[in-house]
Amino acid sequence: MDTMINVWAVVEHVRVSSGAAELAIFTAILYWFFTSSRVADMLEVVGERVGGWCSGGGRDTNTSLRQAVRARRRVNDVYSKLDCDIATRTTSLYRIKESPVVPAPQPVTRPPGGLACGRCAPISRESWQDPKSTETGSVINILNIGKQTFANGGVVSRYLCDLAQCCHLIKYDYKDFVPDVFKDKQFQKAIEDRTQEELRKLNENNHVGGGEGESASQYQAVRARIEAKAAKIVKDISSAMSNGVLKLVAWVCHKAIRRVARGGCGTRAACVERLRRANAAGLPLVFVPLHRSHFDYILVTFTLYLTGLRPPLVAAGNNMRIPFFGWFLRGCGAFFIRRNTEGSEGHSDQIYKTALRSYILNSLAANNNMEFFIEGGRTRTGKPQPPKAGILSVIMDAYLDGTIDDALLVPVTLNYDKLVDGNFVREQLGMPKQMETFWSAFRGIWRTLNTNHGSIRVDFNQPISLKELVTSFQKYNYLKSPIERPLTPPNNNLSVNLDRQILYNHSHSSLYGADVTTDHKMMVEAIGRHLVYDAAQATALMCTNVVAYVLLTEQRRGCSVHQLYDSVGRRAARLRAAGRDLGYTADGAVATRHALEMLGRGLVRRESGTARPQPSVAASLELAYYANALVAHYAPSAIIATALESILRQPNADQEVIYHTELMESALQLCEVLSQEFILCPPCHRIEEKMLDAIDGLVADDVLHTIELNEGLDEQKWSRRFAKRLEDEDEEDRPDPARHIKYRISQSADALAERRRLLRTIRPLVEAYTASCHCLMTQAADADGFDGPMNELVQTTLQNLTDSFADNKMIYGEAVSTDAIRNCLRLLRQWGVLEMYSEGRKRKLRLCTPFADRQALDQVCSTIYRYNVDTPLLAD
Repeated sequence: MDTMINVWAVVEHVRVSSGAAELAIFTAILYWFFTSSRVADMLEVVGERVGGWCSGGGRDTNTSLRQAVRARRRVNDVYSKLDCDIATRTTSLYRIKESPVVPAPQPVTRPPGGLACGRCAPISRESWQDPKSTETGSVINILNIGKQTFANGGVVSRYLCDLAQCCHLIKYDYKDFVPDVFKDKQFQKAIEDRTQEELRKLNENNHVGGGEGESASQYQAVRARIEAKAAKIVKDISSAMSNGVLKLVAWVCHKAIRRVARGGCGTRAACVERLRRANAAGLPLVFVPLHRSHFDYILVTFTLYLTGLRPPLVAAGNNMRIPFFGWFLRGCGAFFIRRNTEGSEGHSDQIYKTALRSYILNSLAANNNMEFFIEGGRTRTGKPQPPKAGILSVIMDAYLDGTIDDALLVPVTLNYDKLVDGNFVREQLGMPKQMETFWSAFRGIWRTLNTNHGSIRVDFNQPISLKELVTSFQKYNYLKSPIERPLTPPNNNLSVNLDRQILYNHSHSSLYGADVTTDHKMMVEAIGRHLVYDAAQATALMCTNVVAYVLLTEQRRGCSVHQLYDSVGRRAARLRAAGRDLGYTADGAVATRHALEMLGRGLVRRESGTARPQPSVAASLELAYYANALVAHYAPSAIIATALESILRQPNADQEVIYHTELMESALQLCEVLSQEFILCPPCHRIEEKMLDAIDGLVADDVLHTIELNEGLDEQKWSRRFAKRLEDEDEEDRPDPARHIKYRISQSADALAERRRLLRTIRPLVEAYTASCHCLMTQAADADGFDGPMNELVQTTLQNLTDSFADNKMIYGEAVSTDAIRNCLRLLRQWGVLEMYSEGRKRKLRLCTPFADRQALDQVCSTIYRYNVDTPLLAD
């Protein structure tokens, strides 16, 4: 009986459970029936038909069955979204109709950047761009190219987009040029000359001449030894570019740059399109970057490779050939060159020069792209440096001797919110440069990867035809007939001679051959200076550049944070109006806060809502590095303002009116003084034209007012035409009609503030030059003439500047700069005041005979002293 009861209990439980299951299934079917879109559509049709029958054919949308069903559905149903969209559009249309018309926000546009010079490269300026499209200056982040390419790919490619992009990069064939270098006739001739020189030395030391068999064996031994050295030289130079290494480094760079530059790495989209069009022409592209960081080696190659362009062979300094890292650089296309091609005892200099020339020529002949840093080394000051024309001269020879039909020169600019390599304060304070080693490179990379450096910009100018540049520069008569002797102030006619004098003084290179003419050297120098100038003008200015400049000029004595916001915003607006590209789009407050974060409290003191530069030499030097990007931009106007102040501070000078001729003469003399610091204009323009434009800028800013005499305006216009035709002989004897033009000096608060800003722009350089001349005169007076090591003179000048800063006799800590002192000594050498010679491994300087007299030396130094005047403007 108990067994039967248990069986019936089990059956009852099963029946109840099956009933519950049937009820659940039935409920699910009903839920699906009433919530399915297809069923809802069917019920909607049935409801409309029934409603039409009942109401005479009309449709009541408020009582439709579909609306009743829709209200019971989930919130995220497609029909709920459609209802919300309809309601939103209805509300938006109502608001648009009833409210004032507000234009849609437009994308940020930038001025066209990196265009070729319209005067000497008009064909290149019109080429390599799409005439149907308008350049908006849009910037793309190269780190996002992979994300955009594989956005619609599979799961793996979407989440590993960087790796997927690197795996799909184009493979290129790279030829080994070492055998071609050995077959080069000049290289074989250099080996033979070196062999004969070694044999001659051996015979002179032995004082005997062996037999014919002995001479032949001796020749073979010496020849084999010289060839072994030559083979090692070629092997040390040559690159070993590998597609595998390129892809690996590209993937590593993706990860490293995302960590280092959290603001991204940008480049102009139009620049990339121009390069693609130029690359299709089949000519080698020669990239000429300005050099700021060791990171530049990889960054340019990385940008080109990711955008689908052939990576170039890169000329890297021999100091970068360090274990492990040097192997990666060589695999990325680096070929290593010596800093000094003169070599030392035990090295065959001529063999090295011919090997380097042959390697470059064979690379260009094979249509390989090439990259070299035209400044030589990294800039220690942040300003563009004068070009080193060695490799450029080799490329010029390749064009002139027909090795290549043409080459497209591409100036490249790089800029960083925060410099990746740290700072160059140690070297600016006279400490020796620390050589790169494996452990120093490893520590630097580790430190860099754990620091946020903001944003990076890599921009490419328009490719410029070398053939077109050569043809254009041959037409400029004022660059010919170089002056063979230095022009010492104040006896030089700068309005006629300054442009070619600067080119002549700088046109020297150890890679020039013995048969190279001076005109050829000056043409190479002119092209190099043009490339540096173009790159500097196209450099994107980062927020740290603008903030550092404002702090060192406009707000040097400190200000409130809100005043700093306003000053930075105004300065950025003026730079945009001048056609400069800003590497940021934020307003003054946001950009300033970001820049202060990048610069850090070690450079800018912030307390109680105020900000001011830290009062130390090291902080001033590092701030000056960032500010010098703008100093180079404002240099012409600053030269005019400094020349104006030097005239006003003379005894019995008129404080209200100044003559145009007097102002131009003083400004041109200061241009020559600072010729080692700035490239004020491209060589296809006259420096006097640049100074006239700077004066026009001061007139537009109401700092100066032209006094309109009866014939003043016509004479001013004629003087502009006269300045452009100074090279014509028939114009030289005519009087300058600009002698009657005068300017009234404004005394308004805005005009005084503008003059103060411009004076502070180049005042540290004037202080450093003054201290250098003063130290030279002091040592010459104590020793009855100067003859000693150059480094000792530099260190003494640095110590004097440091003492002046510590004693508050000078407020410009950035004047304590080794570069400025060495540039001043280089200027005195060009003037013929100093002579450099070598004694062992030391470089020494001595006064030339005419300037051993104190009065003659003082007369030259007074040319620099006159610009370092005390003025009430700087006391405010």
